[in-house]
Amino acid sequence: MSARGQFDLVGHNLIRYEEFSLGNLAAANNVIVPPDNPDDEWTRTLMHKIGEWRAVLRSTYIRWAMAINGLHVAAAKYKSETLPKEFVVTSVRVDKSGTARTEVIAKYSFQEAAEAHLKVQGMLCAHGFIDLYAGLEEIVFDFYRKYLSEKPDILMRGPEFAKLRKLRRESSSSEKAKAAWSEALNHRLDEWQRKKLYDGLDKVFLAFCQNAELQTPSGYTETSIQSWAKTIAGISLIRNLLIHGENTVPQMLSDFCKEPYSLGFTFEAGKPLRLSLLHIQLLEAFSDQLLTALNLSLVERASPVLRKEATKHFRSKKS
Repeated sequence: MSARGQFDLVGHNLIRYEEFSLGNLAAANNVIVPPDNPDDEWTRTLMHKIGEWRAVLRSTYIRWAMAINGLHVAAAKYKSETLPKEFVVTSVRVDKSGTARTEVIAKYSFQEAAEAHLKVQGMLCAHGFIDLYAGLEEIVFDFYRKYLSEKPDILMRGPEFAKLRKLRRESSSSEKAKAAWSEALNHRLDEWQRKKLYDGLDKVFLAFCQNAELQTPSGYTETSIQSWAKTIAGISLIRNLLIHGENTVPQMLSDFCKEPYSLGFTFEAGKPLRLSLLHIQLLEAFSDQLLTALNLSLVERASPVLRKEATKHFRSKKS
């Protein structure tokens, strides 16, 4: 379980080619292929990560959906209670002697408690959106870091990284040198990530796709890598507004909602910024579709032959 309380509620199964049947093929939503060029083995590693991350993000959404459902179950329970009972809230208080004790800090009738539970839903929707965004951010950096760990040249440009380049050259001389290079590279990646956090996730995503030479998959005509990045920028804007306590929809968010890549969000400038379960659902759906698109992009990056065949196939369908 992670610091944010994440755990997998979905699971992820790997089906080998020889184990395919009509039943499990229909359920498969990731493809893993060997790269044509051994130098591109990182593409297969990322393909393996697709299924794992899909399970993580879906589990994140399910946990928040369960929490919201729990509010409604609790509200229904308290609302149906006929006996004059009280709902109490406890917390820790320190008495005059310095001893910490658990004390009742609030009391409500069951009818009041039922109404209060339903009012909590907006808070859970906002925090659920932030949590799902955090998962999306983790995916982008996880993929980019894996690529850079295999292709670290762009991290070592400039005289300030001369020592790092030296460690890389010497890494094959011994196990000790290899370990020193690995430690130094991880330190450089951590430093790089801390700085990139301020660039905007959409720009980090675009940089990853550009450096990794990923292209929009064949057959995709309505969306592209560029439009996915614009969607990520809009999602990031909502997350930042929530984090910083903004209560009113700004013009920038309203403008984003008018674009075809806005996920169907309908926030209006000047109106209260309020999130519902639907907003979390739309973010989860986008994340799921993004992973599918990245999977196909990685497959075509790993095998130019497959991309050529896929392009030919989709062109023939249009003619």
